[in-house]
Amino acid sequence: MTAWLLHDHLNGPLALGDDCEPLGALLPRRRPDLHGLTPHLYRIGKASLETLRAQAQNVSRRGMPPSVCALLWADVEADVLRDQLSRYCLAATPASRWMYCRYFDPRVMTHLRWILAQDQLHSLLGRISRWAFLDASSQWVEIDNEPQAPHWLRLTLDDTQTRRLNELPTLRACLQQWRAHDPQAPRDDREAGKRVAACLDHGQALGLRDLQDRVALALHELLIHPDIIRHPDIANAIALASGGAAYRHVTGNWPQARWETIQEQLTNRETT
Repeated sequence: MTAWLLHDHLNGPLALGDDCEPLGALLPRRRPDLHGLTPHLYRIGKASLETLRAQAQNVSRRGMPPSVCALLWADVEADVLRDQLSRYCLAATPASRWMYCRYFDPRVMTHLRWILAQDQLHSLLGRISRWAFLDASSQWVEIDNEPQAPHWLRLTLDDTQTRRLNELPTLRACLQQWRAHDPQAPRDDREAGKRVAACLDHGQALGLRDLQDRVALALHELLIHPDIIRHPDIANAIALASGGAAYRHVTGNWPQARWETIQEQLTNRETT
């Protein structure tokens, strides 16, 4: 099966072997202004696979933006694959005609596994049999797919999916803080991302309009207690935020002892 590389040249160069054939950048037809921003597609030989994997992991472990977007396996003509990958750079949204979707970025693809419905993900993969990328833990993740002719020309996102993608940088930052403070936090981005998103939704449902306030509440829910919004101190802080104060500022100066008391009271409530 033929192996392919998606290289984001904006994130740095790669040492490519003689068996790497350049096929050009992805070219979304409706947005020629994006042609200098999209990744480049290469057909690669087996000799280069391990070298590319090593380069990708070295970049990831240093916390740098990924230059290796993905390694792909697909038995398909180069122009057909390039056209498929180019078309999915644009997604239809309820609010606007087209949205630039950096699905090829591993920091996005790792979360598309739970943001998209299964039929959307299969349509995105189309003729690709396997898609491999590095997740936030610098571990290789592989998505297997039964190759098929794409039955959707482009992704069509609903309001929730559009919001998820727009808030993805914030979600990733929240997830990073969760993992930094909790060694038991899930390492799988699919499980962890879905949980962080649910916590962010709780803040929105409670009337927290400021995204950073929602992040603060989400981290309290993840790190202190899953039912933290039921504690009267937190309920009062949320009420103050609804009146114009910032939730993160109201709770930001609370001493550690107060948080420990809140956690203990909620835990005791569970056992009584």
